[in-house]
Amino acid sequence: MNQTLKNAIQEVDALPEDEQEELGRALMDMAIRKKIDALLAEAESEGGEIPAEEVFRDLRQRYGA
Repeated sequence: MNQTLKNAIQEVDALPEDEQEELGRALMDMAIRKKIDALLAEAESEGGEIPAEEVFRDLRQRYGA
């Protein structure tokens, strides 16, 4: 974990529980989007096309979204 993220976690730790929950959910959304972007970029770099329905089905199964 890099220092910026460590510092942010320390700041969040000082917040009330409900605000921590809100920030945690926002961070999780961002992390999932990054994973999805990486998977799509990987598929694109391999030159293959995957139907959108298949991609989203697999992502929902994998990440529980």
